[in-house]
Amino acid sequence: MTRALFRSPWKALLLALFVGFAFGIGQIGEPIENIMQAARFKLRSHPASGSIVLVAIDDRSVAEIGKVPWNGGQLAGLVQRLDAAGARRLHLDSDFAELGSPAQAAQLESALSNLRAELLLPARFSIDLVTGARSDHLPPARFARHARLVNTNLFVWWDGAVWQHPEGAIVGGRLLPSLGSVLGRSDQISTDLFHIDYAADVRSLTVVSASDILNGRIRPQLLAGKDVVVGRTDFGAEHHRVPGATHAPAILFHLAAAETLLSGRPVNLGWGLPLVLGLFLSAALLQLRRRWIAVTLLSAAAAAAIAGPIMLEEQQIHVQIIPAMAAIITAALIRLVASLRRSYQTRGTTNIVTGMPNLQALQRSQLNGGVVVAARVKNYAQITATLPPQQEKELVEQIVARLEFGAGGATTYQADQGVFVWVADNNMGDGVIQQLEGLQALFRSPIVIETRLIDLSITFGLDVDGSRPLAQRASSALVAADDAAREGKRWASFNPASVEDADWSMSLLARLDHAIDNDELWVAYQPKIDCRSGRVVGAEALVRWTHPEKGQVYPDQFIAAAEQGGRIERLTYFVLDNALASAARINGRRRRFSIAVNLSVLLLDSENLVPTVEALLARYNLAPQLLTLEVTETSTLASGAAQIANLERLSRMGVQLSIDDYGTGFSTLEYLKRIPASEIKIDRSFISMLNKSQSDRIMVNSTIQLAHSLGRKVVAEGVENEDILRELKRMRCDIVQGFHTGRPVPIAELIEQFGLNRPSRAA
Repeated sequence: MTRALFRSPWKALLLALFVGFAFGIGQIGEPIENIMQAARFKLRSHPASGSIVLVAIDDRSVAEIGKVPWNGGQLAGLVQRLDAAGARRLHLDSDFAELGSPAQAAQLESALSNLRAELLLPARFSIDLVTGARSDHLPPARFARHARLVNTNLFVWWDGAVWQHPEGAIVGGRLLPSLGSVLGRSDQISTDLFHIDYAADVRSLTVVSASDILNGRIRPQLLAGKDVVVGRTDFGAEHHRVPGATHAPAILFHLAAAETLLSGRPVNLGWGLPLVLGLFLSAALLQLRRRWIAVTLLSAAAAAAIAGPIMLEEQQIHVQIIPAMAAIITAALIRLVASLRRSYQTRGTTNIVTGMPNLQALQRSQLNGGVVVAARVKNYAQITATLPPQQEKELVEQIVARLEFGAGGATTYQADQGVFVWVADNNMGDGVIQQLEGLQALFRSPIVIETRLIDLSITFGLDVDGSRPLAQRASSALVAADDAAREGKRWASFNPASVEDADWSMSLLARLDHAIDNDELWVAYQPKIDCRSGRVVGAEALVRWTHPEKGQVYPDQFIAAAEQGGRIERLTYFVLDNALASAARINGRRRRFSIAVNLSVLLLDSENLVPTVEALLARYNLAPQLLTLEVTETSTLASGAAQIANLERLSRMGVQLSIDDYGTGFSTLEYLKRIPASEIKIDRSFISMLNKSQSDRIMVNSTIQLAHSLGRKVVAEGVENEDILRELKRMRCDIVQGFHTGRPVPIAELIEQFGLNRPSRAA
């Protein structure tokens, strides 16, 4: 459909027109329009005219004068003081329902009849929400005959805000101007609505407290010649939402409407004219072929959508731009999708940087038979990370030029990350191998890119099984190339037996569940030796898997899979349960024997972690201080509150925490600061070369001193010979473990080997 739309710009333009009309007639984009207009109010913010003064019956006035509504005598006193101050026009926003005694009502009537200022009194109507019946509310005739009546109804939008204001309304059978129209000195009166311009900041209005007027605390000059409005702003007054701001008393919206009219009569052009302009832009977007021109035009449209309404609203002209924007965006999306489709079709069979045919092109080639050869440039990513795209293209061209010596005239296809594939002729026999040997010799010479010499490390993989699909054979050849790289070979041929290994890997998690349920997993214990006494003080629990058919399955094969597949919690608790049972067995012989268990960082978010540890310690009656949980330093430990809280709860229980693989990550000091660990465990990569590497000795020694100064113990793992052990003792390391001091063994063998079945002499 998109292709047809782009081939026929008029169809695309009709779709943009339809979308624009839908947004305009259905007011679909009204919330966005409102948000944008509220933002423009703030951008155009300016002080009010200063010709209107609000005398607020606020909370302070209520506290000093008395609760509202005030009686006639209090209102009379207020009116007289405002008139004496020289108010030009006076609006008393009161419903006159409760004026107190007849004498107090008479006081108000007398005050109103003697006013020099023009008097405005409110007249409004209400609609019963249940019956829909309308009721008019007019001031009593005894007061109305001294005043000009104004309508005080507000038009509250669906979102609770007051966006527009009526010029007038029919109340009591006659058309009355609104309070905003009279104060705004508008000559035109109708029942139409006009937009309130909140750019005139209502917070800048002159506001005085009614109590200050009654108590003579306001200078008369502040009111002289001004339009004065008396209205409630106390807590109990009616409030509505100001667009883009908080709620405000109802009286302020009348004053905002008046300030709008004082700046000029608003004109609403609606959404029709902007939509027409938007359609012209949409047509241009659909016709233009040069991308940069289209982007420039779209940028200009975005700038106009922002700046245009601001300039128009300065002249009190209001427009709705969302329907036009919807039409333009529709046209832009049609153009973008069509462009992406063309780009995808182009890139589908070629490499976007080099323009060479890719594996998709190989698959479409329908080549049959032959020997599929895959070449893997092992350091390709490191090389291209420092090259601009043009130089990467030159790099690939030089690689392919060399590979052509071994491709026998076959087409070379480029995959991602330094992989190149071709199909050699079956008739070449051993010639393929000879050519690969020759290519290896050829690639020993560096490639020259401008003035840079670049060494390439390359391996080759073969697939000779012509019965399988070409895509599978390319993948198999790549697997063989990776196998060659791991084994340090120049090339390797794909072994079909590796398919069986792939089947094993794909069902590894299910097999792991079965292993836990059927006692195929067991726990080995590597002793931890105190450097000072030379005694066994504990052990690290390490999970092992003996499969009935495959034999020993190495931990690095299934632990990472358990983490990725959501099985690590069950696996960890299996090890923890066995480890605590073994520790309780040894400690039951009056020996102090601690046990260490690796804790996956994925469990630190778990709500079950702390309760499970607590329950297992209680089950085996083991002191928490005898359990050490090791958190791997190279794991990506987030700073989430739940993770840190779990670690702190474990620490408060008495459980010891250890930072495992210390020194291999990127946040060593941060870990020491954040984790309430009692020990750090220096990674074996630093220990194994301790007797040969001066830098490793300096690093390990400084780490031990740092840990001791912070009150942490230090465990060194990977102690493989007596020289390393002697050096660690000299550095005052606390605890060591490794093949030299004890290999991981079943618990029974550990107990027998170190005599842990005998009571400690120190007990």
